[in-house]
Amino acid sequence: MERSMKKLLAKTVVAATLTGVLLGLGGCVSEDQYQRLQTAYDQSQAQLSAAQAQLQKLRHEMSSIEAQIATDNTLLNAHKGGLTSLLKERNALEARLANLKAKYNKLLALAGQAPQLPKAVSNALSRLADEYPNLLEFNKKLGLLRFKSDLLFALGSTKVRPQARKALKDFARILDMHAIADNEIRIVGNTDNVPIRRNSATVMNPTNWYLSTNRAIAVMYVLKHFGVIDRRMQVAGWGKTHPIAANAPQHRGNPLNRRVDIFITPIKIKYNPYVPASEQVVSSGTDPALTPASSTPNMTGGNGQ
Repeated sequence: MERSMKKLLAKTVVAATLTGVLLGLGGCVSEDQYQRLQTAYDQSQAQLSAAQAQLQKLRHEMSSIEAQIATDNTLLNAHKGGLTSLLKERNALEARLANLKAKYNKLLALAGQAPQLPKAVSNALSRLADEYPNLLEFNKKLGLLRFKSDLLFALGSTKVRPQARKALKDFARILDMHAIADNEIRIVGNTDNVPIRRNSATVMNPTNWYLSTNRAIAVMYVLKHFGVIDRRMQVAGWGKTHPIAANAPQHRGNPLNRRVDIFITPIKIKYNPYVPASEQVVSSGTDPALTPASSTPNMTGGNGQ
């Protein structure tokens, strides 16, 4: 469009020039010719002005378009940079999310495939719980046998009651089953939040920590008496720190929190060259021959936890 306007402008200039020349020869032309030349000149001047105005308009439009293109390029570049940054951030977040999902699914799969007790052992423990419903309960999913301390021990004592010893004897026979004869056993004592009453009887159990641990030790000795080798057993005490139910206000406790939990773990004991040979032997997988043993230590104290 600009090229055509330049051609028109050139023609107009030529015409105007010729008109000027002819006017310079005014004496050589007639009045009629003069008028025609004057008319042509006026037309050429008008065309020149129109052409110049149109060129100016075109320049203005071109400048506006160029400015808009420059602005658009700036915005486009800025947008592309922002978009690239956002895409990188999104991709990083998606990668992190995928990684977390993979870990979550792996942990979920592991939880779903957690080692379970053999069916025969689980059934035997379920029958044991049915036989002593007031004394203990069995959690198949956790491989956990839970004894109620109020029935397992006398008030404030760490000596196992005679009636509870029979249940522990039956439990020891189950622990000797071939499928779990070398599994580790974890015995954990727990108390409620009632503070220990300080008196001469609390020398062995000055706090709930001592009481819970010593009760776990007492259960361990009973199981050892009935044939469970001590290398399989681990004892611990949580004191009042792991309640499974709300304790009553004003330190009145809760019987549910007074308990001894025994876990049959999936961990197997292994040969240890530094352990005497007599303690390396894992139970044969049959009911142990029970022989009298020294009495279980009586570590008395506490206040009925």
